[in-house]
Amino acid sequence: MGTTRNDNVETRSWSDLPPELLAPVADRLGIIELLGFRGTCKDWRSASSTASAEVESSRHRKPWFLLYAEGNPQCQLCNVSAKTQYSINIPELEESACLASNHGWLLLFNEGSIFFFCPFSRVKIELPDFPHSEISDHVAVFSAPPTSKKCTLCVINCKDQQDMELNILKRGEQKWDKVYYPAEDRIDKVMGVGFRDKCFYFFDKDKKVLTYKKKEWEIYRIVVDTKEPAAILPFHRHKSCLMGNGILKTWLNLGEDVSISTCGTCYGDDIVHNENIEASKEGETRKLKGIWIHPRFLQVPSNQCW
Repeated sequence: MGTTRNDNVETRSWSDLPPELLAPVADRLGIIELLGFRGTCKDWRSASSTASAEVESSRHRKPWFLLYAEGNPQCQLCNVSAKTQYSINIPELEESACLASNHGWLLLFNEGSIFFFCPFSRVKIELPDFPHSEISDHVAVFSAPPTSKKCTLCVINCKDQQDMELNILKRGEQKWDKVYYPAEDRIDKVMGVGFRDKCFYFFDKDKKVLTYKKKEWEIYRIVVDTKEPAAILPFHRHKSCLMGNGILKTWLNLGEDVSISTCGTCYGDDIVHNENIEASKEGETRKLKGIWIHPRFLQVPSNQCW
């Protein structure tokens, strides 16, 4: 469209604004506004080609919550801070297990295939074949976004009290390294993970944390108050979800027959643990899944590979 004149004032259609005006606007938008912006017209979509909703990953912002049922592509996207909800279709989550969520990326496992995925841009980064064709209670953490050369991915599985295994993959490598935890002192099921200063942290549901750094293992018991010399954790932990179990289920209008298993995340110095929120009603239950996520619109070059 062109320009028009109204009472000697020149006007221009919104869809015909120049890119140099549109791009700075797009760069300042949150995820919902950015998705709407990109859907306005071809020119607006082109002008927002580098916009990523970066504002959503500010250190002071809490992650959002993505709720879905296995086998159903329709998801609820929840802004916990603003208490708003949106519907979004994400077919890639239908049969996938989410092992990790951070930096706006999800690490998904589906029928032997493992890959990074951004649910808002639908971008996928395939990874080398995982050493296991099936997973159970696997939890993962990655040190940086998968587009970074500094990204190291670590998947841990506590099969039982006698068998704890790490599978590690560094950016650019095509083969997973397998590492076993050799000590007798064990942790229970891993519920929270973190990375700081080249060290991986694995938290169990109680008060133990296992660390792995430079091929060395250490295990610690977490204490709140002590007069003895003690190391200090570089994280604040949220063992229950950011809104509290009951509040979350009430806000989402979920019945007493609903159970939710969640995938946690990290933001700033905070770690949100994975959770299993049980149904409060006995009998048959509806099983849902949830992911704490940084809602980013991430894009990669067409030739991007691991």
